[in-house]
Amino acid sequence: MNHKKMINSVNVMITSHQRECLTRAELAQANRDYKQAELGYRELIAQNIRLPEVYSHLALICAMSNRINEAHQLWSHALKIAPNFVGALMGLGDICKFERNFINAIKYYDKVIVENPKFAMAYLSLSMSLRPLNKLAESEQACRTAVELKPSLLQAREYLGQILIEKRELSQAQSLYEQLIIENPQNVKAHYELGNLLKSKGKLTQASSCYQKAYTIQPSYSQAHFTYASIHHYTDAKDAHIVSMQEQIKRDNLPTENKIQLSFALSKAYEDVNDFSRSFRYLDQGNSLRHNRYNYTVESDESFIKNIMKTFNKEAIKNLQLSPENSARPIFIVGMPRSGTSLVEKILSTHNKVHGAGELDYFFKLGTNNFLTEKTDFLFAPLNTYSKLQLENVGHAYLKQIEQLCNDSTYITDKLPFNMLLIGLIKIVLPNAKVIHCVRDPKDNCLSIFKKNFTSDNYRFAYNLKTLGQFHNLYRLLMRHWHDVFPGSIYDVHYESLVNNPEIEIKKLISACDLDWQSECLRFNESTSIVTTASAVQVRKPMYTSSVKVWHNYQDYLQPLFDALVDD
Repeated sequence: MNHKKMINSVNVMITSHQRECLTRAELAQANRDYKQAELGYRELIAQNIRLPEVYSHLALICAMSNRINEAHQLWSHALKIAPNFVGALMGLGDICKFERNFINAIKYYDKVIVENPKFAMAYLSLSMSLRPLNKLAESEQACRTAVELKPSLLQAREYLGQILIEKRELSQAQSLYEQLIIENPQNVKAHYELGNLLKSKGKLTQASSCYQKAYTIQPSYSQAHFTYASIHHYTDAKDAHIVSMQEQIKRDNLPTENKIQLSFALSKAYEDVNDFSRSFRYLDQGNSLRHNRYNYTVESDESFIKNIMKTFNKEAIKNLQLSPENSARPIFIVGMPRSGTSLVEKILSTHNKVHGAGELDYFFKLGTNNFLTEKTDFLFAPLNTYSKLQLENVGHAYLKQIEQLCNDSTYITDKLPFNMLLIGLIKIVLPNAKVIHCVRDPKDNCLSIFKKNFTSDNYRFAYNLKTLGQFHNLYRLLMRHWHDVFPGSIYDVHYESLVNNPEIEIKKLISACDLDWQSECLRFNESTSIVTTASAVQVRKPMYTSSVKVWHNYQDYLQPLFDALVDD
């Protein structure tokens, strides 16, 4: 972020020496000599200078070098000198956004806009904070304002495309990216995002072409390599793209994120050509790099899951006196990631009464944000401590949110896998909602998770074989609990049965959702519905069994997983 043009300093008397020192520091910062700039700003601060821009400039240098706490202190000090100083307000907003504290980020950006209603970057940052809160209309409006104020701000136009995709306004998004490419054929980001859009529509050949253009223009753009590899089938270990990725991963000073993406991409490529030893070597490398970033251990999740089981017990639920929503519209598809949730949703959404909404975080946010607080150590309190209104409002708010997605379908699917944690809350506030649980062989399920470089940081257990097995044990323990508490209310779909006996199992699934039979559900792969999850490629194919017993190909490398998994 560039706040230099946004200085709204207070009137302060400074000496000519201090002015020269400030000018040198600002010039060094402009020339990216951050070490020299920092020395200059610290010299001025040591003299107790009361210019807010000095503290703000130094804070920006600290933030860029990941010294977030120091940056926060410096920007806060700048606001003590000048409470409406735009550079500090933007900086603190950016820290909140980085820490995913979007509500506070919005407050800071709103203050910036009051001070300078023409500051395009403030509107873009506001848009980026509204979108994760599912305020898509407001996010779009803020982003469009940024574009209007500064049409040359490419980042705003590119981000607008992402918002339009999330709103399923794909024609608008596609036109936007195509226009960006016309204006600048070297726009790597536009090529890449257009590829993602086409992939979600099942146009894999065109998507591949977009990714190829992106990494040809910028060979170091590892995300394009990674996504291309995910949809391309390799037949030769000497494939030109494998060679290209090998060259990239050997680069000196390769950023960790690039190395992670290339590792997962190369693992997939070598699996395609049946070189499982080399495939696992890269797979292990990519996962180790991600695991080291989080240093995850299973104890906190174990405490949380046991807290859920203790809170949502038969007796506590029986004693609730609620007037819940009667709607049967939601169909929740839950389970572990990579257990077949996308396949099940694709089948169901082929039915003309069902709208497939994908992975919605609406219910999960309602269930966590409203009940897990610092006061309760981010665990559930006993059910009888929550008011009747507090619980009932969850069901009401969720139905209101999904109504905005589709008005004409009788049912809407929500396939966020981790809604499995909140089945108790779902059945309390939406007792007529269907819950479909996707079950897969633990070894295949865990390996499939281990092979996936998730874009979200919600799956921290996934990047180590031991913790992956431990978490899978907890998941199975929790699902046994839900079946005990809500007998007959959760329908299990076994992945292996589904792919081996599709017609029988699909008919049972349709019946479990109280839907009339439609033969189109057997031809789910022909549907043109949008798929944006990790299974976007697989669900475009007819039913196949090649994903069953895949762990046999890697069994020599999976002993830590086998040791961790507990038999039911």
